[in-house]
Amino acid sequence: MNTPARNLRPVTAAWQASDPVLAALRAARARRDQADREIRILLAYARELATPRPYRLADLADATGKSISGVRTAYTDHDVSTARRVIQDISRVHDAAQRSKDGGHDLHHPLC
Repeated sequence: MNTPARNLRPVTAAWQASDPVLAALRAARARRDQADREIRILLAYARELATPRPYRLADLADATGKSISGVRTAYTDHDVSTARRVIQDISRVHDAAQRSKDGGHDLHHPLC
């Protein structure tokens, strides 16, 4: 269908903000971007921080649908730092839960 230009109306910001299809696309893009961030952080953990040895590139490639070279280049130093911070946060929560369970006290955070 060809509509003559004289019959077209300009797209306004208000219309774009309220259009449900555009809003759904923005939401889907945000979910995709979040999933991409999570995959990068998980790959960084699996290759750089997992012990006693890193995960195999072939296994990670299969799990992510990437090539082996794609896995190698999928994450950055920032993603490694983020993964390290997540591990530290989880360890702190786990340690605090163990102290509470064991009735131990944290001298750095005394009970008031």
